[in-house]
Amino acid sequence: MKLSESLYNELTDWCLQKQPELRLEFSVPVLGEGGTCSLFGELDPVPFNLSQTLSQAQLALLPMLQNVTDWVLHNTNVDWFGIYLKRTNNEGDTVLTKMSYFGVPSRAEFPLSEEFSTLSNNSYVGLYGEKRTINNVEQYRQAGGEYYTCDPKVKSELCWPIISNKNNTSSDPQEKILGIIDAECFENDRFDEKTQAIFEAACQFLSEKLTH
Repeated sequence: MKLSESLYNELTDWCLQKQPELRLEFSVPVLGEGGTCSLFGELDPVPFNLSQTLSQAQLALLPMLQNVTDWVLHNTNVDWFGIYLKRTNNEGDTVLTKMSYFGVPSRAEFPLSEEFSTLSNNSYVGLYGEKRTINNVEQYRQAGGEYYTCDPKVKSELCWPIISNKNNTSSDPQEKILGIIDAECFENDRFDEKTQAIFEAACQFLSEKLTH
């Protein structure tokens, strides 16, 4: 059995056994000009509230998404992790909304637009469905890579898409980008093969659960 298959089974068992503590609101940084973060650590006095933002169907996903987040926390040493789902907000814009996470406060939604994808890995991956694994953010930026910075301590990042219908379990034959996972570390070279296998299992699990 491949490592990712074993981890997938472990995650499945975890979600069947655990009753997660849900987090319906969280602090977010103040956004500056152009929608990027302003001063690091400057928080908006109004928290982001999922219960006032999501549909009932989306809210029903939160226990499963929180379970996956808790499993990642239990199995990795990353400093930050979040699951974002692609959705249409009340203004009619397509965005990535943060559903569950652990780590320091971070922005709640990312625009899914070509313009913002030139600034943000999250938006790029959510728009185009291409994996990005950056084990040295400084070198990546020096080589010309655009990078959205809210926390200057971040040294490495993994941002992968959640793609529907990977195992043809849906009646819809078209693959769709359902959302992303994002992980950050305060050290370089933290996303080794074993750690990536954990996130591969998480993406597969989320792909199947969100496709149905």
